Order: sequence, then C-alpha cells, then structure tokens
Amino acid sequence: MKIHVQLFGKLGANLGSEIELEILDKEPTIQDVVNTLIQKDPDLKLLLLNHEKLHQATILLVNGHVVNRSTTGLDTILNSKDHVRVDRIGFLEIVGGG
Repeated sequence: MKIHVQLFGKLGANLGSEIELEILDKEPTIQDVVNTLIQKDPDLKLLLLNHEKLHQATILLVNGHVVNRSTTGLDTILNSKDHVRVDRIGFLEIVGGG
C-alpha cells in the first residue's frame, strides 16, 4: 500500500518534503511508516526516536489529527487515503516568535 508522507524541517533534508512510501503490510501502521522512513534515511532515527520510543519532540499527524499521543499511537492503522505528516518541535521553535 502506498502512504503519502510529508516531512517538515530537517526531517525532509535527505528524502524531500513529500514522499510516497510503499508499505507491504495489509494493515500498515504509523510504526511501519516510522520504520520505513528510518530504513530510507538512517539519520532520521536520532530525530524521530529516543531509546526505540518516539521522541517527545516528534509530532505525527494523520489527516490533521495528532496520533502519537492518542490511545492507538504508533499502532494507528492507515489506509491508502491517509496523509501522514511528520514534524519535530525544537526548543527555539517553541519560544521563537516575531
């Protein structure tokens, strides 16, 4: 199944800001997306994960809804119409302003 993924900021430095991931599972999950991204760009592991768990600064959205802090979290099942957005909030981004 193909999943549309948008990567923001540093996350898209090597793969680009919008990619299509081919995930072979019948019911792909957010965990599958994270694993596939890391396989394609191993540098993402340090940005997305902390001790094999999702880094607290990582934000995952499916169709505009934050899923990494929901009850299903990384086990959220995806379908081919879903849009996944991955971002990372750093300290300067939080306190910065205009």
